[in-house]
Amino acid sequence: TFDNLFHKETNGFKTQWHSRGIGFYYLQDFPLGTERVSFAAGVGFRHASYYHNSNMVEDSVQTTFTPIPNFKDDDNFKQRKVAVNYFEIPLELRFFTKPSLKTGNMFKVALGFRGGVRMTGVRVEKNKDNGYYKKFKTKNFKDLALWEAGPTLRVGYGGFNIFAYYSVTELFKKNSGPKMTPFSIGISFIGL
Repeated sequence: TFDNLFHKETNGFKTQWHSRGIGFYYLQDFPLGTERVSFAAGVGFRHASYYHNSNMVEDSVQTTFTPIPNFKDDDNFKQRKVAVNYFEIPLELRFFTKPSLKTGNMFKVALGFRGGVRMTGVRVEKNKDNGYYKKFKTKNFKDLALWEAGPTLRVGYGGFNIFAYYSVTELFKKNSGPKMTPFSIGISFIGL
């Protein structure tokens, strides 16, 4: 997925176009009295990496982001990101068309909701030191929100789907960091 953040930071903080994520889910399908509609529930794991142009600073009050001037052109700074991993419970209401006579594939739409608990939260920085880039990781930020949840939409044909997610919760706890709302857009592949 392309993962990113809606935010209202006006100090120069920007997320990068290559922010991304990946998820793995198992959902059990339960037909609702017809071949065209079903309900599905399951479990899953999701990772999201939000690349940005700033130093992430956590103090006793809250987490803030201080933009690095000329981040793209400054050779001393190569990478800044916040990475989070979630254990999730996805739910979907699925609608299907009749299977194709040629391939057996069908067009489908799934309206869903997923919620999860954060397993880890990591800040990753890559800086130049003595001519070499060194990666630094800092774990377990107390200001990152523990829970996340939001609606999902999946539209596809056969095993290929376009996927979207919008979080109704923010990345940071209330009053513990900037107001940043995660979203994802991507593709999904259905194995069964």
